Amino acid sequence: MSQEDGKEVIKRPVSLLLAEGSTDEIFYKKVKISHLRDCRATVRELHGDQIVGYIQAHKDEVIRVYCCLDRESRYGEVPGFDIKKIEKYIKDGNLTSVLSIDLITATQQIESWFFYDIEGIYVYIKVPKSKRSLNTFRPPEKCGYRDLQRLFERYGKTYTKGKRAESFIKKLDVDKIVCTCKELREGIQLIQSQAGDLTNHLFPEKKPRKH
Repeated sequence: MSQEDGKEVIKRPVSLLLAEGSTDEIFYKKVKISHLRDCRATVRELHGDQIVGYIQAHKDEVIRVYCCLDRESRYGEVPGFDIKKIEKYIKDGNLTSVLSIDLITATQQIESWFFYDIEGIYVYIKVPKSKRSLNTFRPPEKCGYRDLQRLFERYGKTYTKGKRAESFIKKLDVDKIVCTCKELREGIQLIQSQAGDLTNHLFPEKKPRKH
């Protein structure tokens, strides 16, 4: 709890979005700017012990964790980030500053979501309008990294995951993707709905922390 004009103000939780790779991190940072402006959201790449590291660096905060993963995980098995295991780890370590942990899953891969803005993809790789086929990549959930890579190559471009994809991702219409992608829209709605909730779902006996 902090002071503002003589009144006590309760700080809202930090929404910690852990993205599976740097491609995902770039995309979710764009989502944060466009759709999570009213949340105390931060995006980090999911590697190592990010939850504990963040807690140690921000001891005066309470946190809601969102693991943003692909259904076809680059690590081979999404269960490696099984929420029940992570919850047990948090509870066993008595990490009471973590209020909850939720999963936001891309239909196949993060690139599957990019296909919801197929028009934007065509514009970026400069495909002539006469050669653009919107139906080829519908439904978007059937497409993925390899499909995007082949589409780029067909028009003399290269799609590579990570920082090299940043200029492309920044050109995508996030509003269009959110509007048409059910999984992403519901993930954003979940984050927004919990943005001001100080209830501790992992340690229900704990009262909301005061700062």
